[in-house]
Formats: sequence, C-alpha cells, structure tokens
Amino acid sequence: MKSYINKSIMILVFIGVIACEKRLDEEVFSELAPATLFTSEKGITSVLNASYAYAHRPGFQDSWAAYHLASMTTGEVWGQGGSIENLWISEIDFTWDGNHDHIIAQWTIYFNSIRDANIVLDNLDNEAFSEEFKQLTEAEAHFLRGWDYSELYNLFGPVPLYKSSSDDPLLPRATTEEVQQFIEQELLTAIANLPIQAPAIGRASKGAAMAVLCKYYLNTRQWENAANMAEDIVDLGVYELLPDYGQVFSITNEGNNELIWVLPKDGTSPTASQAIDALVFPPDYPRPFPNNTVFAARTYLYDDFVNSFGENDQRKNYIITEYVSTNTGEVVPGLGNDQSFPYKIEFDPGAVGAAAGNDIPAIRYADILLSRAEALNEISGPTQEAIDLINEVRNRAGIDDLTLGGYTQETLKEAILQERAWELFFEGKRREDMIRQNVFISDAISRGKNAQDHHKLFPIPQVELDANPSLEQNTGY
Repeated sequence: MKSYINKSIMILVFIGVIACEKRLDEEVFSELAPATLFTSEKGITSVLNASYAYAHRPGFQDSWAAYHLASMTTGEVWGQGGSIENLWISEIDFTWDGNHDHIIAQWTIYFNSIRDANIVLDNLDNEAFSEEFKQLTEAEAHFLRGWDYSELYNLFGPVPLYKSSSDDPLLPRATTEEVQQFIEQELLTAIANLPIQAPAIGRASKGAAMAVLCKYYLNTRQWENAANMAEDIVDLGVYELLPDYGQVFSITNEGNNELIWVLPKDGTSPTASQAIDALVFPPDYPRPFPNNTVFAARTYLYDDFVNSFGENDQRKNYIITEYVSTNTGEVVPGLGNDQSFPYKIEFDPGAVGAAAGNDIPAIRYADILLSRAEALNEISGPTQEAIDLINEVRNRAGIDDLTLGGYTQETLKEAILQERAWELFFEGKRREDMIRQNVFISDAISRGKNAQDHHKLFPIPQVELDANPSLEQNTGY
C-alpha cells in the first residue's frame, strides 16, 4: 500500500512539471486594475465613494466619537461602564489630550475623505469622461471637502489645507482666514453645480451643501449670511417638518423630507454600521429584537434636562425614564437617579449584534428653521418672523407658542438655545451651540469642571504632531 501511494505522488509531481510550458500569467478581470483606476468613470466613482465613506464616519468608534465629543463635554449626557468609560471621564471632566481616541478618530476620517476627494479632482480632466459625469463628480468632491473642512474647523480650528494629492504631506496649519475662505468657496462651488435631489441617500445635493454652509456661517457668527442661506433652503421647497417627531428618526422612514444631510449606515457592514445604541442601554434592558447586542457601557440623561420638558412636549417621548430588568423582573428607575436613556435611535430589527443600520441625521430642517431664527435675533433682536420660525418647531412638538412681546434680544437668545436643547438633544449639536453662544466654558465651570478657554478647541492629535514637525499644537495643550 505504501509503495502504491509513493508511486501516485511521483506521477502527480511529473504531471505538474510537464503540464505548463510557460509561466502562468494571471488574467485580471476587474475593471479597476491600477492602470485603469483613474482613467475610467467607474474607477473615479470608486474613489469618490471612498471619500464619502470616510465623510459618513465609518465604523463603530468613528460614528459614536462625534456624538460623545459633542454631548459628554456639554453636560448633555454622561456615561459609565465598559472600557470606554475612561474616554468619557476625560470628556466630562475636561481632561482630554492629544492622545484621546475620539479626537484622533475625527481628525483621521475627515483627512482621509479629503485625500480621496483630492485624488478625484486631480484626475477628472479626461476626454473619455462625459461632461455630465465630470460636472456632478466635481461638485460632489467640492462638497465633501467643504463638509470635511467645516467639521475639522469646528473641532480643531485652522488646519493644514490640502487642495491636491500632490501637495507636500507635511504642510503647516493654514491661517484662520485661509481655512474659512476655502470652506465657503468649496461649498459655494458645490451649490452651483449639485442637483436639487441627491443621486442617493447620503450623496450630496444642493440643499445638503446649502445646509452645511448655513451651519458653518452660523457657527462662525456670520449672522447675515446664515439667515440668508437658511431662507434659501426654505425657498427650495424641498424640505419640511414631518408631522410626527418620532418619524424623523424611524428606521422605516429613512430618507424623509426633514433630513437634509444624512450619514447612511448599513448594519450588515462592519465598516458602514454604527453602534450608538450599544453604548446607551445596559445588558439587562429588554431589547426588542433577539439580534440586538449592547456593550457594558450606558449613556444617561440628567434629571434636570428630562424634567425641563413641558407636560405635553412630544419630544420627551423619546426618553426612557424606567425599564423592567430582564435579570430581576423589577422596575429600574432612571428618572430620579440621573439615569434616563435617550432613545431617538431605535433598535434596528436588522442589526447584526451591536452593528446597527440606522442612518445618522447630520442636518435636518428643524435645525435650519431654528438657525434662521437665531441669526435674525442676533441681527436685529426679536421679530415676528423669528418667533414664527421657533413656533413651527414647537407646534410640531405639541407645546404652546412663544409670543413676540415677551422677549428681549438676550432672553430670546436664551430661549432659542433651550429650544435647540429640546429639539436636537443627543444629535451631536450641543457643543457647537454652546460655544457659539459663549456658554460652553461658563456652564462647565458651573458644573464644577476645570474648563478653560482653550477647551473650545480640541488638541491636534499627538500622533500627527509627531509625524509632521510643521504642525503646531493649539494654545493651552
């Protein structure tokens, strides 16, 4: 038997030696071989999609980092449990530094998106491409750079401006004026050439570019520009407040007309899903679907905020104030213990464990209405138009109208900030709202935190400073 096996092996080796007279050359069937990646519309589109993927905050940490940097730092929420608790503590206590994982994640994804958008723009001058393809793709790439740089500027202040893939990778930071001008020009270019309707959910549209620019104007206190851009968005006639607040966030109603710019998610993709709810609810919370998984960490709302809603305010229905433990069968009170849960992001019935496919609203129509009201108030004080805009949002929530006679410019400013807290809670807006209205630091100090003026910006990641000697850290870090 042993002799038979040896003979069989020798025959197979002999056949292997004589079967091929020449070296085997692999036939490449992909249309996106390195030689064709930048010379075909399909290849350029794949690079554009890569830029989008980064801009949409891919993966678990990239998606929740923006939420936590904007909410833990403002007293909007707090959290405990799991390995993420140390990151949260530094955000809550204003002790973060350039090695913080959430800060590094935000810097990395936006610059990766800018890199890919630059590659697209550098390779669009090709006679083989149709003019329609070039115009739309160019506009989308400008939108992506405008969005990415507006987010980076919000987090870090002026950053290096990479406008081409051939730029020196070790650029220093640009000036404030240079970065501001670039953001505005990128978005204006996009607005001029993007279609009214986005080609798909999560792709750029004229309204999305206008909304990003409106929020950029607002956050840089360019009140007149912000008010005008918000009015232009309203005049598009494309967007509306949905009658039901909860339907804005429903997973069965994604792509609705209140969502102007949205970050699409896919629960079946490890790199395109999000896991925000997995960090909100405890393991003994009665999850509605057996495929939902949560981690050991929990995210809580404070009692003061939960109790601040009016009795009939429909928006508080998206806060869980108690639950029945699946371990003990007993009611676990959240309200009264600063442990209510935000529940705008419902559990995804199609989730794969912690990976959920709920799209993340980045800018919605209610935000634009309140932005115009705020800008109008900053320009000329309370007006009937500003009050009417706020009341559109309040009416949908089921609460009483504000009246013009009851406000000064200062008290209406406070009322708008409070209205934004109720309308936009746990949507990643609180930090920029409080910084814009100069209460970010003072409010933190009132909570007993050692907050200082330099905390309005996050530090440049230490790994970037190590790699690029031309970069200078933000003052105070």
